[in-house]
Amino acid sequence: MGEKKRFRINIVDIIILVVIAAIAFGVYSFTHKETAIQTKNIRYTIELTDNPVGFSENIEIGDQITDNIKNYYMGTVVEKETVPYKKLVQDKVNGVWKESEVEGRETVILTLEAPVSESGADFKVNGYYIVKAGLEVAAKGPGYAGRGYVLTVER
Repeated sequence: MGEKKRFRINIVDIIILVVIAAIAFGVYSFTHKETAIQTKNIRYTIELTDNPVGFSENIEIGDQITDNIKNYYMGTVVEKETVPYKKLVQDKVNGVWKESEVEGRETVILTLEAPVSESGADFKVNGYYIVKAGLEVAAKGPGYAGRGYVLTVER
């Protein structure tokens, strides 16, 4: 029977592994840098659509609004506007689509102010909630909740 060869680790092998690990860590940390983050305040508007008439009476200036799904802070209400809820309907006589007001429903447009950090192309409220025009929102305040979209973002 033959003699078994044993694998032996020597100091040169350990040095090579440490050097490779250090190079890999350096490359990773260099390529995965976040861009410089600045904190500033922005104002943005959201609309909460298809709510019963009187819904806007629950909303007060100064209310703290949070995301209804992940419970992230979205901002503080600084302005509020109520408009009738409109829906696209087809006019079958003329063959066109028209906006029509829905009775008993309203849309609330809220202007929120929030501290954000700008990271790349994103505004993040408190580092978590991303604000971009057109995103769908599910918002809640003290005693009310609604769904809608981000309309505008003012820098």
